[in-house]
Amino acid sequence: MAASDDPRVVRRAQIVDLARSVPLGVLLPLESSLLITIALKHFDAPGLVKGLIAAANGVGLLATPFITSMARRWQRPVMVPVAVLSAIGTLGFLAAMVDALPMYAIGSIVGIAMVNGMFPLVTVCYERNFPPHELGRRVGWGMSLKVLVSAVVGLGMGAYLSRHPEHWWAVIGLGALASLALVVLNLQVPSEPLPKVPGVQSSWLPHFHLLGEDRRLKLTLTAWMLMGFGNLMLLPLRVEYLANPKYGIEATTAAIAVITVVVPSIVRLVSMPVFGYIFDRMSFFASRILVNVLFAIYVAAFFTGTTMTGLLIGAVVLGIGSAGGDLMWNLWVTKFAPAGRTADYMGLHTFFTGIRAVLAPVVGFAILGRVSLSTVAVIAAMLMVASALVLVPEARAERARMAAAG
Repeated sequence: MAASDDPRVVRRAQIVDLARSVPLGVLLPLESSLLITIALKHFDAPGLVKGLIAAANGVGLLATPFITSMARRWQRPVMVPVAVLSAIGTLGFLAAMVDALPMYAIGSIVGIAMVNGMFPLVTVCYERNFPPHELGRRVGWGMSLKVLVSAVVGLGMGAYLSRHPEHWWAVIGLGALASLALVVLNLQVPSEPLPKVPGVQSSWLPHFHLLGEDRRLKLTLTAWMLMGFGNLMLLPLRVEYLANPKYGIEATTAAIAVITVVVPSIVRLVSMPVFGYIFDRMSFFASRILVNVLFAIYVAAFFTGTTMTGLLIGAVVLGIGSAGGDLMWNLWVTKFAPAGRTADYMGLHTFFTGIRAVLAPVVGFAILGRVSLSTVAVIAAMLMVASALVLVPEARAERARMAAAG
């Protein structure tokens, strides 16, 4: 009997996933904007350092194929290595509390990298513990709670830093506590060792050959690369756009947190159940194209004006698009991966996400010194549109297959 056929396992997995969403929600504002804000306002960090901190999540994603292979070789329940990652992340956040830019940068990168290194193994647990026809809805509940916590905590962190900028280390300390809580909670998730794959050697890179064997995988990863590069190139520049006086906004730390974290998080919370329904029942490629269009609209609204109205419209559309993008990013491989290969497919997905997550923020800050921010935004929007166009033929083919089958 599959684990998802046992109501007790499903119930326990759901409860623990909701509990995990609380510390993950605490860490989200740090990852999305506050670590860069502290680097800018407290340390006056140069652009390269800000770019590296913004790319911290990519460091963990780049390591995911190695983490997946290590977990398969170790043959322990997959949430055990996930707990180890959270323990390392806790040490990173503790190091970031030291009032020295090198320690702050290295600790921030390690802390956020460990949060993102766990994705393939967590996705395997979702597939194991939740019924396939309820996967989007049940995972969406946890994601909704995470963004709710992120909105509340992000607002609180921003307000606290505005009143007590010299206590920036306390915000990082809260991140360390959240990471420590994840160590405990990860061990409570029902999980099993990754299965051995017949015909595949237990090497450190056992699944890159899949790129040459699965056309849809290669096509989808190409679309994700275009879309993700454009989006990740702009995400850290939102803080730069709002905080740097030369763009005419010069928002406070609290206002930056509201626009970049709180408003998108609230909208994601409201939108997540809708996209959970879409994921469980509608065409993946068509829904992915819809999300890409939403992201392009967000870019146009956010980076073309300095009024609060335009910024808030952009933040709202970003929240809607992020709800769909987050859910699909976490679960799309479950629709394509053969039995026993979900972690491998997800490992490839997160690896290439890591490439763009490391490069895109650095590229964004680098070219910002040579062209205007609006030009960077146009480039990003064009990449998002190109990503949608790549998926159009497959969306049509998928619709034709569904019509023939129905």
